[in-house]
Formats: sequence, structure tokens, C-alpha cells
Amino acid sequence: MLKTRQILRLRYELGLSLREIGQACNCGKTTVSEILTRAKDAEIVWPIDLSDKQLMSRLYPPAETKISAHKPDMEYIFCEMKKKKVTLMLLWEEYKEKHPAGIMYTQFCARYRKFKKVNKISLHKEHKAGEEMEVDWAGDHISYVKPGTGEIMAASLFVAVLPASAYPFVYAYDNRKMPNWIDAHVRAYTWFGGVPRITIPDNTKTAVIKSDLVAPVLNKSYQEMARHYRTTIIPARAGKPKDKGADENMVGNVSRRIIAALRNRQFFSLYEINQAIAEELEKFIHRPFQKMEGNREAAFLKIDKPCLQPLPLTRYEYAQWKETKVAFNYHVDYDHFFYSVHYSYVNRPCSIRATSKTIEVYVGHKRVAAYPRNYNTSKRYTTLEEHMPDEHKAVYGWSSDRFLLWAAKTGPNTREFIKKVLKSREYPVQSYRACMGIMRLAKGYPLEIMETASREALDKNICSYKYFNLILKQHVSRLPKKEDKIIQHENVRGSRAYAGGGIYA
Repeated sequence: MLKTRQILRLRYELGLSLREIGQACNCGKTTVSEILTRAKDAEIVWPIDLSDKQLMSRLYPPAETKISAHKPDMEYIFCEMKKKKVTLMLLWEEYKEKHPAGIMYTQFCARYRKFKKVNKISLHKEHKAGEEMEVDWAGDHISYVKPGTGEIMAASLFVAVLPASAYPFVYAYDNRKMPNWIDAHVRAYTWFGGVPRITIPDNTKTAVIKSDLVAPVLNKSYQEMARHYRTTIIPARAGKPKDKGADENMVGNVSRRIIAALRNRQFFSLYEINQAIAEELEKFIHRPFQKMEGNREAAFLKIDKPCLQPLPLTRYEYAQWKETKVAFNYHVDYDHFFYSVHYSYVNRPCSIRATSKTIEVYVGHKRVAAYPRNYNTSKRYTTLEEHMPDEHKAVYGWSSDRFLLWAAKTGPNTREFIKKVLKSREYPVQSYRACMGIMRLAKGYPLEIMETASREALDKNICSYKYFNLILKQHVSRLPKKEDKIIQHENVRGSRAYAGGGIYA
């Protein structure tokens, strides 16, 4: 304080410069300048009528208490980061608008990384809300006893999860075939109450026909289901479980929390299994998180549910596709039932789309015919007149006259039998396949056998290729068998040549 008073006196009484005052008081001119500035700010003038303590408190007042910056809500930031196109920069800017004295961007990012590390939620990739659904079959099974036979059956569990909120769906099936695979997806979308933009399966044959890193070939029925629900199928890379790590983790949770919990219960149907799974799944989604507040259902309602696409107005009906070719009689075959298309499509490749109620025929991307599905085994052909050419003649020369002309060369009975077969259907063209089969049979049998079998078929009022073939085989089996004659020739050695050496010993 003595040096401070001396500096003030030399300045205000003698008017010395900063350098001169510093030399006189044995201190730097920067120190002199600071003291004079503080005195000016504190409005201290010479002569000083203050005690040392008062002078000190005026020159060096207590520092103002620094207001601590408002802490950002990291759970809110974590949830917002799951939304599409939301970045940490955007969230920091919104935070600074509300709290101008808040922390800066670098510290903001550091706190976010620390939050994820402490809560063990640092993932292979950031999952956006409503963006993805990962699907797979659980490796473990739940067994049930088949009533009546007592046979022990194994039920496979389909597991789907929305990775942003870790919200699962589980359902049991008796097998992993395509109809159940499609039905499981439909049930999952219904359970979630919406559709994610991307569905990620592994490379199972029910999903991917040909695995490829760039352009995998998807199953046609699976692709059609995806179009109906406006989702995109992106299979995980082969041998890369991290591509759907959330579902791999959920399969483990399902095995521990659901399959293991039901290990001591005995079931007698898939219905009972799915009832028990629904109860355990309800407990699982309401189980609190270990490192975060809330549970899976709360996270789903907050994160994924608002961002899912709406369900379509109609539920998808499973359809099976078959690649085939339009036959020479302008009909296509599906499950041994025959449906006509216009005769101009004969020999053209086509696709058949079959549901439980309808049959549709496509040539390229154009639908050329549609029918209610036929289940009547006594009338397997469905033919429309507008599909027929003039005079019921098929293209490329196939006609009733052609079959009758061929049959006449074999004999009168065969001609009468073919004539009866042609008249047995509503339209002669519907019997062309049977006539073609009979023509092929005639190539392997003598004319007499064909005539005899045709006569018997006429007498028994048979018009079927199948039964005619049986009659033909019966007649062949009744023929006497020809005995093989022993050939006598000087170059044939006979048994003596092999009896202990014989003449060649």
C-alpha cells in the first residue's frame, strides 16, 4: 500500500511520467499503469483520505460471481439425434438461442460423446427414428406337443426390432417358409402401427434369391410385399452381423427373457405359444432400462412411433409367383389347374401371380388375364371364348382335325377314342394336352395294343389320359414274354473254358 500511495502522489502532485514513476518506485511501468487505471475507475483522487484496507478494497474489489452456464439436456439431445437430418450443430444452435451464455460447440460435442459412453449407447451407426426395421429368425426354438399323435414339434420365433428405440416384435411359426416369412412382416408392421422406410433381413433364401454386394436378387413375393407397404428391402451383407446388430442383440434378449422364461411350460399348439410370448413380450417392453430413464415402450412412443409411415388401407395378401410359358393350347398351368390367355401369347414366357382367391397372368409387366382361383378338381380348365382363335383352332396348326387324322392312321378304335376325348370338355382345346399325351404313348407301343386299349377305354367310358395309360400298361403286361434263345457258335467258349483251366490250362 505504501508503494501504491507513492505512485499516486508522484502522478498527481508531481506529474511524472509512467517510466519516471516506475524508476522511482522500483517497478515496471505496466504495474504503474494498472494501479493508475484502477484508481481512476474507483474515482480515487489525491490527497487520499482512506485507510490501507479501504484503499485496497476500492482498488481491488471482489470479483463478480460467475454465472454457471446452463447444462444441455443430454437425453433430449440423444433422442433428437435419432430423427432424420438432425445434427449436433443444429441442436447446439437451438440450445444457444435459448441460453446465450451456454457452453460452446466443442464442449457441447464432448459432453454428448461422454453421455453415450457412460450409458453404453455408442453404436456401430446412428439409427434414425422410424428409418429401419431389422428382422431375423431366433436360433433357439420352443417345442410343443401335437395333439392326437403326441409328436414333438419345434416352433421358430420371428424377431423384428426398430433399432432407434430397441422396440421388438416376436411371433412363433411352425416353419420358416415363404408364407410365414411374409405373414411375420405383415404382423410386425401392424404391431408397430406403421412402416419403416427400410427393412433389413439377412441373406435367407426366403428373402434373397442371389446374394450380391451391389445388386442382390430379391424373392419376387417378398419384393411385392415391400412395394405394398412402401418400404425398401436392403439385405445385410453376407457374414456381416453388425449390419443388423440391433436385431442380433434382440435375438439374444428374446432367448434370455422369453424362450428361457417359458422353458418349463408345456404347449399343445402354436396358438398357446404365441399367447405366452405376448405376455412375456409385454413384460419385456415395460422393463426399465438399466442405464437410462424409461423403458422400451416409452422410447418407442417418443422416438420411432411419430416417424413411421402410415399403414396402407388394405392388409397385404400373400401371393406366390410362378414363371412359366403359355402352352400350345393357349392355357397356363398352375397347381394342375389350367387358365386361358389370348391365343396370340402362345409360347410366350409369362408370370403367374396366385393368391388364395385369385389367379393373375402377366406377360412382361402387362396383366393379360385374371380369374377367381379354381379348386374344382372335376373341372380343371377355365377358358374364356374371347381368348380362342376362329373355329376353335389353336395357332401353329394344332386342331381337332389334326388329332383325328393322326388317330385314323393308328386305327378306327383309336380315332373314336380321340374323338370322345375331344368332346369330353366344354371346348375341344381343353383336351389338347390329353390328346398330345396319347400321341406320345403311341410311339412306344404296337398299333394292335393301341387299338385294343382304345376299344376297352371306349367300352368303359374313359376319357382321361391317366386311365388310358393304365389300361395300356395292363395290356402290355399280359403279353407272353419271349424266351431268350441260347446262341450256338464256334467262337462262343461255354462253361468248360472256366472250369479249373479246361482246355486252356
